[in-house]
Amino acid sequence: MLVWRRLFSQVVKRKYWALLFGTIAYILINALIIQLIEPETFTTPLHAAWYIMTTMTTVGYGDVSVQTAAGRLWVMLVVFTLGIGLFGLVIGVIADSFGQYRLLKEEGKLAFKEKNHYVVMGWTSKSKEAIKEILAANSQQAIVLIDELDKSPIDHEMVHYIQGSPTDFETFKKANLESAASVMIFAPNGIEQADLADGKTLLIASSIENYDEGISENIYTIAEVLNDKHVRNFQHVKVDEFILSHTFVSHLMAKTAQTRGTSKIITKLISQQDGEGGNDLWEVQARPGWLTYGDAYEELKSKGAHLIADGSNLNVLDRLNKSLPANEKLYVICDSKTYKAL
Repeated sequence: MLVWRRLFSQVVKRKYWALLFGTIAYILINALIIQLIEPETFTTPLHAAWYIMTTMTTVGYGDVSVQTAAGRLWVMLVVFTLGIGLFGLVIGVIADSFGQYRLLKEEGKLAFKEKNHYVVMGWTSKSKEAIKEILAANSQQAIVLIDELDKSPIDHEMVHYIQGSPTDFETFKKANLESAASVMIFAPNGIEQADLADGKTLLIASSIENYDEGISENIYTIAEVLNDKHVRNFQHVKVDEFILSHTFVSHLMAKTAQTRGTSKIITKLISQQDGEGGNDLWEVQARPGWLTYGDAYEELKSKGAHLIADGSNLNVLDRLNKSLPANEKLYVICDSKTYKAL
């Protein structure tokens, strides 16, 4: 028991390769020995190795067995005792590895290596809803959540949690920030004053900008801003887009009061949680055959999509006869089935 306890403690210390090669060597050596003891029973090395493997993992399949007293004695003393113990050790290490991986992932200590993922800074009710919306649009979209909580607040196979400061370069490296499709910074919970909340968001954005200067790829950053007077400060640190959460809600309330039903339309356009049949806002790249806005408008309309804007310009209908720049980003309204067919 002491020997196995020491061996297990060494294996748990990540000496997986030693265990792997030791197991293979054990099987090959015993296969060679059993073949030497009973050459007529085990005519090939593969036949002998098969017998050792099945005897270690179970008690054999009964298709072959040792015939001599020497062979049986060797199997009882060596293969049954050490072999079955070694196999149990392998199973224990595999189970321990999965347990360690799950624990490290839950505690946010594993680095993320994939690309084109979305990074969410801060766990709030708004960021929770944003993650839900992204996964509703694409259930296979990878998302990295960064926060300082002890354990991941969300259990989803596509959400990878990173525990760390949202201003620390080491945290950015673990989240593979330079390979992200975009980074979303949400206003922190628990800070009632907009100035303080925006100040923390600005600090995170500034840290990302400093980190961005040391890499070749541009990190596309979207920040939630509570006070619209602070937008200029965020522009200074080159935040790509701003979401004025308080202003947006106020404007939507006012517009809905003046034009009833406005909130329902806006909600349907920005949410993809109403299924494939619902109309949503999508981005489309200009095609080589679209020489004018009119060409793009007519072709998209024929396929069931409505062209409404290019960039931030909504006056597309006034420019149908004007030339369409190559690689222009256009925005259309259609359902997901139509969008996939474009």
